[in-house]
Amino acid sequence: MTQGINRNVALCYVRQSVTRDENDMSSPIRQRENILRICEQNGWIPEWYEDVHGHKSGTGVKGRPAWQDLWSRIEDPDVIAIIANDMSRLHRRVWRIGQLIDKVVELKIHMIFADPSQHIDLTSPQGRMMAQFFAMMDENYALDISSKAKSSIRYRKSKGQSVGMPPFG
Repeated sequence: MTQGINRNVALCYVRQSVTRDENDMSSPIRQRENILRICEQNGWIPEWYEDVHGHKSGTGVKGRPAWQDLWSRIEDPDVIAIIANDMSRLHRRVWRIGQLIDKVVELKIHMIFADPSQHIDLTSPQGRMMAQFFAMMDENYALDISSKAKSSIRYRKSKGQSVGMPPFG
């Protein structure tokens, strides 16, 4: 408790890379349920930040207004944790994960991954090393998928094939 302020708010982040339509919400629903379970187990108040509509790449932050809002709130004295379903929901850049880990350690708050298969203890040097390793794999995955998608588009265009929705008319 900081000067009468109870640290009991968990900043809960949900991100979906690409949302195709309003029926494409199973990932955000699953993420919310996993995160809510952690909040209930700890008696924390969830405060939701969601980037789930359109294209929300984890490689940057400009197209993720909810992440930017969460980041601006991270130092507030009532915050006890940041919770995401898994690390790749937060970022897909090694240096950004490193920056986030440094910040939560500095602020003495928790960073929790709600997916039961994603437990990483960030309080130990080994846990931080594992987080950096996973972040490196996440970053490589994002760059590899992007490269393949761009190559596919170039190929289809070179064959005169339409890419995406056909033009009107």
